Amino acid sequence: MIGRRLPVVDGKPSWPERPGDYSGPVMGYTGDRPAVFFLKPNARDADAPRYARSTQHIVSPPHSWTEEQDGTLTVHGSIGDFHRDAGSAGGESDGWHGYLERGVWRKV
Repeated sequence: MIGRRLPVVDGKPSWPERPGDYSGPVMGYTGDRPAVFFLKPNARDADAPRYARSTQHIVSPPHSWTEEQDGTLTVHGSIGDFHRDAGSAGGESDGWHGYLERGVWRKV
C-alpha cells in the first residue's frame, strides 16, 4: 500500500484519517522522544482487530527514520503488531506487522 504523509503544522501532527496515512516526526507527545503517528493498512478492514482501528505511533528510540528526498519516510525497524494494555500480562495482535519504506507499507 502506498501511504500518504500528512503535514506537521506548527509542530503538531495531522491525525491520520485513511489506512496508510502517517504524520511526523513530532515532539511533545511522547516525552522527550520524537514520534510518528499512523493508521496501519488494515485499519478499516471489516475484520480488523479493535486495536488496529486506532491511530498508533512509534518513537525514536527504539525506531529511527529517514526523510527521503521525495518527502516520504522510511522507518528503520519493523512496526510490530502486538499491543499490550497497561497492566496486562499478554498482548493483542492488531493483525499487521511490517515496514514503512519510502512511504510504502510492506507486510511481513
